[in-house]
Amino acid sequence: MKTLAETTTENQLEEYQSRFVSNVRRVIETNWIRRRPGIRILDMGCDTSGRQLSHLAALTRGEVVGINIPDDFPSQRAIKNSGKRTTLIRMDGMDLSFPDSSFDLVISANVMEHVSDPHRYISEAARVTKSTGIAYFETAPVWSGPRGHHIHADMIRENCPGESNFRDDGSVVPDWSHLMFSEAKMRAHLEPILRPATVDYVVWYVYHSGDLNKAPWSQIENELHDAFPYTRIAPWPSSDVDTWLKPSGSNENYDVSGFSATCRKQLPNFLSRRICWRLRKLGL
Repeated sequence: MKTLAETTTENQLEEYQSRFVSNVRRVIETNWIRRRPGIRILDMGCDTSGRQLSHLAALTRGEVVGINIPDDFPSQRAIKNSGKRTTLIRMDGMDLSFPDSSFDLVISANVMEHVSDPHRYISEAARVTKSTGIAYFETAPVWSGPRGHHIHADMIRENCPGESNFRDDGSVVPDWSHLMFSEAKMRAHLEPILRPATVDYVVWYVYHSGDLNKAPWSQIENELHDAFPYTRIAPWPSSDVDTWLKPSGSNENYDVSGFSATCRKQLPNFLSRRICWRLRKLGL
């Protein structure tokens, strides 16, 4: 039998997960779907432990479906952790098997940078979102941002045991260097700082792993607007970065490090009526 401490630890979320659940709650509470307590939610690329789904399920009396692609997903522990009114399915977000207009709310956090085809991923999310529904996306880092290389301290601790010199503040892998350095130049820059195995890992991940789609911010922004005509995007600006390698000479916004986006296929009926009324008052 598990102790209270063990149960509490198992149900705890990481800080970024708690923030995402809070943001989803805000989306529900500040939009028309707060009036629909039985909304059906799809979490694309959900937490594989199942814990995040249990917190999302507390936001609705409807069903929460979580999908992900690891071979061992969903584990029995994930199914147990996710609790009631949740369903976990091994499924690719770029090839959803759900019928059109299946969900009131489609959500995705920290997945967009990893899918091989962002266009298909966003299009599939739009397809399964009801015409009166909402899709909510969050992701960081964006490839064209200063730390779009996605190398962070947790990855180094997990994959490069014994490495003590890595910092994910731009002092080791310079900001925008993944856009400006060749593979050879990146290796030459890292070799005096990191252990050889760590250098190999960083260079492999940035240039060869295939875990990042390397889509710039402008592409993701355009794909969202194309799939969802009524999209509100909140870009997350870069902060505490060294700009000496910042690319120039293009229309790309290299200062966007990540974003959140609230997306609709159509405006709510009551909002449409309000807009039409105001236009008539203006004589338009």
